[in-house]
Amino acid sequence: MSSLRSEKIADELRKEISLIINKETKDPRLQKINITAVKVSDDIGVANVFYTVIGESINIVESEINPKILKKFAGMVRSKLSKTMNLRRVPIINFRFDESIEYSENIEKLLKELR
Repeated sequence: MSSLRSEKIADELRKEISLIINKETKDPRLQKINITAVKVSDDIGVANVFYTVIGESINIVESEINPKILKKFAGMVRSKLSKTMNLRRVPIINFRFDESIEYSENIEKLLKELR
């Protein structure tokens, strides 16, 4: 039962974090972020937010969006979530680069080369 609750909260967090990025972020580097998924622990204490960067390769992402920027941004997001979401405790936000999209693009590229 708590798993279903975690999934619902994760979906709501994904929507809210995307809104915060699109409407309330002034840093142009962060506005390129696209939230792909959110995984929340069963106790809703931690939320791993997976993101990609629109139109950028992983090397550019690593140079432009460093962990310090995301850690500071995570604190701001958590603060805003505490005001918009009806949760007893807002989870700790951890941003993680979503490598699955780049991985699938590389596989697709290799398959095209084989043809």
